[in-house]
Amino acid sequence: MKDKKKPKTQKEILIENAEEIIAMLGDAKSYDDIQERFLVRRENISWFIAESDYSVRAKQAQKDSAESYFAKAEKAILEIESADTNAKVTRQKELASHYRWAARVKNPSRFGDSTTLRGDSEAPLNPSVNVILNK
Repeated sequence: MKDKKKPKTQKEILIENAEEIIAMLGDAKSYDDIQERFLVRRENISWFIAESDYSVRAKQAQKDSAESYFAKAEKAILEIESADTNAKVTRQKELASHYRWAARVKNPSRFGDSTTLRGDSEAPLNPSVNVILNK
């Protein structure tokens, strides 16, 4: 009787194809694209990015892909011409909005809403508060 090989788990499939998956993330491919290519569930892709031995590279690839989304947003706006119909202008603005959102999600430190004070590394910001008490 022949030994049957145990089927690979979805996590094993992802690990086995780590280089290709990281390249897909860097090319701004969606989770849906990865699911379709490797026949794995979304939660396993999330695990690969968040917890696998490849997570640092996968996260960096996602951050890097934010640049391409931001470039797509800029291109969508620049493609609007004065003679375009309202529908096309609305569509291009919507695409630009979506691409900016995707860039913000993939790399919030670069494209997100800034809520922190930033200074020059040579002259950092030092916020201070002066309190004067009157008697």
